[in-house]
Order: sequence, then structure tokens, then C-alpha cells
Amino acid sequence: MKILLLLPFSLALFALPAEPTAAHADAAPRGEHDWVVDPVHSSVVFRVKHANAAWFKGTFDKIEGAVHLDPAQPEAGKVELTIPVDSVDTNDKKRDDHLKAADFFHHKENPEITFRSTKIARQGEALAVTGELALAGKTRTITIPVEKVGEGEFYGKRIGYTTTFTIRRTDYGMTYGVDKNALGDEVTLMIDLELVQAK
Repeated sequence: MKILLLLPFSLALFALPAEPTAAHADAAPRGEHDWVVDPVHSSVVFRVKHANAAWFKGTFDKIEGAVHLDPAQPEAGKVELTIPVDSVDTNDKKRDDHLKAADFFHHKENPEITFRSTKIARQGEALAVTGELALAGKTRTITIPVEKVGEGEFYGKRIGYTTTFTIRRTDYGMTYGVDKNALGDEVTLMIDLELVQAK
């Protein structure tokens, strides 16, 4: 009975317009090609090999940021994203707490994962976005492939982008479980952004 009562509320969450956020709201640009992340309709999923046997997936339940992107001049674009480490969710509180601790993210000292672009280039129909990925107190330069998913109107103009890329935990000082193959070094991230025009 409780499930039936909760179902209409759950469905309503997908229908309601989200309150977009930017990593630094006061500095967020405000123009035709300026967008902010809709946190309700965006997602961050990661997967890692456990015991060298199977993929295990988890999520970060929050992401915010701002994007400036002119399709005619993507090279002049800019991407800034922030993911609160506290939003990590693997469906197990004990494991989530471990991920926030010193073996992994050092959450208290480094409460956020950030990405700041330094270069955007065309790559066929897609984009290659180079930037600084900072997590667990270390920053590395990475280049990620980004594809446009679509665009539409829903309480304002919206546009969607997706990316899938892989990083090595050890590049960020996360060596836990690597030597005995308890946990893989490579982590694949799948980020889907729904953006609304900045106002």
C-alpha cells in the first residue's frame, strides 16, 4: 500500500521542472549559449571491476555546474562541473562511508570532485573536451569525448550531452585493493547532463 501511495509522488519528480544550479552561481554566465545543469535530470554513474570477476556500479546523486558552448565556435566554450563526494551512493552505507574515507576520496579534506575545461575541440560530430579533473586532493589533465544527445523545450530551452570515459584510481592516489585485485584500478564514468539556459 505504501508503494502505491509513493508512486504518484515519485513520478511527479520526473515531471517537475528542476531548479538549475551552477558550481559558482554568482559567476555563471548569462547569454544565449550559456547553460546550467538541471540536477534532477542529470546523472553520474561509475563502474569498477570487483575481485576481477564482475562490474560493480554506483552513482553520485548530485552534480552542478555551468556550460558555455556556441555550436559555431565550440573552441571558445567552457565547462565547469562539481560533484559533491558526499552524494556517492552504492546502496550500502558502510561501503559509502569507506569510499569517503582516506582509502579513497578523503572527503573531509576534499569534499568535491571538480572538472574545469581548458580546451574544447571538434571531433567529427562530437567534441573532445580537455580539462583538469580534481579529486581526492590530486589534479590530472584528461580529455573526454562528448556527444550531443538532443534538445527541446520543457519550462524553457533544454539541451543534453553525454560522455563515457575511464580514469585510473592510482593516478589519484587511490591504491586500495589494487595489489590483490580486490578492486580494479580502472573506473569508468558515465555522465549525462541535461542543461537549461542560464537566466
